[in-house]
Amino acid sequence: MRRIRCHYLSGEAFIAALLPTEQQGLQVYTTDRFEPGEELLCEVYFAGLPGKLMVRAIGKKWHNARPRLRVRAGGVLRCIGSEWRKLVFLREVAVGRVAFEQRRRYIRQPVLVEIRWRRQGESDLIPATITELSEVGALLLTPASLSVDEELIIEITPPGSTRALQVQAVIRNTDHVNGVGLEFMARDGGGVTRLRELIRRIVVE
Repeated sequence: MRRIRCHYLSGEAFIAALLPTEQQGLQVYTTDRFEPGEELLCEVYFAGLPGKLMVRAIGKKWHNARPRLRVRAGGVLRCIGSEWRKLVFLREVAVGRVAFEQRRRYIRQPVLVEIRWRRQGESDLIPATITELSEVGALLLTPASLSVDEELIIEITPPGSTRALQVQAVIRNTDHVNGVGLEFMARDGGGVTRLRELIRRIVVE
């Protein structure tokens, strides 16, 4: 998944780039051409924001620069679901209604990866999806009923591999409407290295 920069001169410029809610889109200015339907990782930032927010998006349309008409190169991205809610949150930050705080030490990558999981001590594997992946945790999207402090085994198969990586995890929150927040437990030196490599491969693919 390719990463592009979506930077704006001010909060007002970012707000002006947001499309109406029913369209769930963002006008971006970039010389990095993207294709309609292409999945992208977007680094969203505007002047005054204390950090950058990664948003997963789908290319809608792109156009070349037209200097005579003072049109910059760029296009429109579509962001749906939780990704659109991130942009709405940034709009609230831009107008001063809420504060943007970088509480996480580790950046969570907005990936979308099919995995399997099972409860500790059980053998039945359940297919699901993880997103917002970092070396310390992830968001597990599953309709299953799970509880805080419940321990799970997550099986993730790296791109191009046939062998799954097993990761121990514990549920830290159940606040998300579609899933639960995980913290990875096996984070010794070797475990962190394997997770970093796994994340790198997933993001590059």
